[in-house]
Amino acid sequence: MLTLSPSTSSLLDRKIEETAAGLQTSYLNHLRSINKSNAATIVNYITAMRSEINLSDYYRRDIIELLCKFSNYNNNKNFKELARHSVISFLETYRKTETQDSLHKWIGTYNLFRIYLLRFFKWLYSPELEPGKRPKRQLWKIFLS
Repeated sequence: MLTLSPSTSSLLDRKIEETAAGLQTSYLNHLRSINKSNAATIVNYITAMRSEINLSDYYRRDIIELLCKFSNYNNNKNFKELARHSVISFLETYRKTETQDSLHKWIGTYNLFRIYLLRFFKWLYSPELEPGKRPKRQLWKIFLS
């Protein structure tokens, strides 16, 4: 797992480039626009996901975009310092009124991003465990309280 120190800045830049390889430059820029701690966490998460599942470019792209937006929305506060209200508040930005979205398409986006964030936080708090064995208990404080 990549940890931050002054000597790892160039290593982090290289890992960011590897994480965004094959994607549009905008995804590389997203990762570079957030604080180094959150960027390192996203890089570590995507590296773990690559070893756990057959990670598609579309899923990798969605995760980079979502987690970078989530980090920016919370003023680049460290992911582990965020509370439930931060997650809910971010997800609520995708809610639309009846006149904005009469077909309620926003609900699919909201639910998908909720699942992505839940999977991410399960990994964040238990990265050493296999995906199916990561407990939800710790996440109740974030998502369910």
